[in-house]
Amino acid sequence: MGNFVSKKVQAAQQAAVHFILTYPSERINLFEEEIKVITKYWIRTLNIKLGWIQDFDKLVVNYASTVFMFDTFRSSSKLINTFTGHTDIVWSIDYSTFGDCQFICSGSADKTVRVWDVDNNKQFQSFNGHSDDVYCVKFSSYHYHHRQD
Repeated sequence: MGNFVSKKVQAAQQAAVHFILTYPSERINLFEEEIKVITKYWIRTLNIKLGWIQDFDKLVVNYASTVFMFDTFRSSSKLINTFTGHTDIVWSIDYSTFGDCQFICSGSADKTVRVWDVDNNKQFQSFNGHSDDVYCVKFSSYHYHHRQD
């Protein structure tokens, strides 16, 4: 029974990702608030973790053991990057910039934290040795408050 439920949830998550890809042509008549309501519903119902990349109108979606990046607010919405490397469920993601570089950090049930370079689509660093699943990752905001311009 548990396997059946898991397959149903995964199918629903994949359907949501497909909808994100095909959504631009469907959302012409929707207002921004309606889009936010739909997104919040997906987060609660499908347990998809979302991270917004404000500067580039991109959306990072993680489910299963892969992290995807979509270009969502353009008429040519498409999958931009796929970051693979985790061997189990990705629980958390975060996005940050350092200088001119963009990074995504991901925490997983495989007991690792991985940092990905968005520009070249490669894993930058892997932190192994956690004793349990990594449920939350977050970049420090220190560099934003202590910049030397």
